[in-house]
Amino acid sequence: MMKTAILPFAALFALTVSPACAAELRPDQKAAVEKLLAGMEPSMREPFRAQIEQSVAMLNKEQVAALVASMGENAPAEPEEEGQAAAASPEDLAYNRAQFEPAIRRSWEAQKAFDTFVDGEMAAKCPDRHVYAVVDGPARYELRPLSPTWPRASGDVETDVTVIAGSYAPQDGRYDFDFSEVRTSFDKGAVSAAIAKACADWAREGAAFQAKARALVDAGKDEAAFELERAAYGKADAIETPLNAILGEQAPSANYALFNALMNGRPAK
Repeated sequence: MMKTAILPFAALFALTVSPACAAELRPDQKAAVEKLLAGMEPSMREPFRAQIEQSVAMLNKEQVAALVASMGENAPAEPEEEGQAAAASPEDLAYNRAQFEPAIRRSWEAQKAFDTFVDGEMAAKCPDRHVYAVVDGPARYELRPLSPTWPRASGDVETDVTVIAGSYAPQDGRYDFDFSEVRTSFDKGAVSAAIAKACADWAREGAAFQAKARALVDAGKDEAAFELERAAYGKADAIETPLNAILGEQAPSANYALFNALMNGRPAK
């Protein structure tokens, strides 16, 4: 099987965490976008550029590094001469699909369960964002709420089956794949504990922020209250960073093992 720097296309859907306006990309994010685009069919690059940029803009430096590492170091293969590529028979394709489709479905189900668990824990353990806000007429000052990121499951499993099969599954023969590294579970205790700590830390910082902001607003120091809010972003970032690290470690699809397995199939004997 000829290896190429194939775009983790379905992985990019998974990395989309929430709608956001286009943001200025860091140099590492720009480099990741270009590497992702280089792995796509030329006709698909520009139509998907904005979506890819939006997705990559949501990633911190560690997540960008992990995504780039998952793509490997191989350069895109040169196009083959017309008629040179071997064509897989319907039996070969069925042989391959019988292996990868169940693996795709198991991976999606595990990641979806993780997403649902994390969302539920965040809702249950973190205070409402309005609890520690200070409102002064039209002005509002608050410690920004926690918004952790991790590779999420796509909207539905059929999308994954279709996209991954079309982007990753070899079409030139019969292969055997090793899906042993694909994770189908996670440590609920570790995830719950990390979320509980982050939410407790945020509540503590939120209460401290509220007391300071209220004093400034009552004293008519609106500019100082604004500066306090801006400085408080660092407090939220410091809480969110270790939480993101745990979620990144535990998210079943975060190691991109499914894609790596498909990219490294062995010709069947």
